[in-house]
Amino acid sequence: MQRFCASAMALLWLCTQPLALCAGDGRGDIRFQSAQAASVEDITKPNFSIANGTVVLDVLVSEKGDVRSVQVRRDIVSLTEVAVASVRTWKFEPAQLRGTAVTSRITVAVTFNPASTLAENIPLPPLLPQNDEVRIRLGFQPVEVTFAAFPRYPDTAINPGTVIIQATIDEAGILNSPKVLRDAPPFTDKALRALGGWKFLPARLRGGPVKSKVIFAFVFRLPIPPLALQW
Repeated sequence: MQRFCASAMALLWLCTQPLALCAGDGRGDIRFQSAQAASVEDITKPNFSIANGTVVLDVLVSEKGDVRSVQVRRDIVSLTEVAVASVRTWKFEPAQLRGTAVTSRITVAVTFNPASTLAENIPLPPLLPQNDEVRIRLGFQPVEVTFAAFPRYPDTAINPGTVIIQATIDEAGILNSPKVLRDAPPFTDKALRALGGWKFLPARLRGGPVKSKVIFAFVFRLPIPPLALQW
């Protein structure tokens, strides 16, 4: 009886500790499931912008799946506004913690690709400061993109297109299970192949790494005719 009481007290102590012990102890936790996309819309590149690169957004998704806010993590002035406006129209499935829907965050990376097969990768824009109040209140850090690679522009492309992919980043920061949410041949295969060169820091829940979804959008504008590249 004394041994039973001691075990019961130990279990009670464990479950009253901070969430880091009960959900996310460095090994991940199946009781946490990150927010994920339910439906996505197209993203078009502004006609007035000649910029290229990757805009990274931190999207706050409510327990009902609504976009509550969008925080810019990596900014490209002439492109960020379009990316944010598009993502606000998307629909999400909320994160789940122990079977209950909770407010959480998800990373969305929008790459505006150069219209050329000869383009080289452009370094990511610098990280912008986080909203510490949200970070502390939620105790969850979404995936951080540390390196992005441009897809090779298909030689057969004659129209613009947007590819949107959702994937899981595991506790080691490795991308797994990419799923095409918006297909745009012949760009899709190139986008999927490019993701193999991306690098990440995993999401963290109260200090411990956990699996989390990330959404990638690749925006391909009108291709540049080969003769134009010679001038």
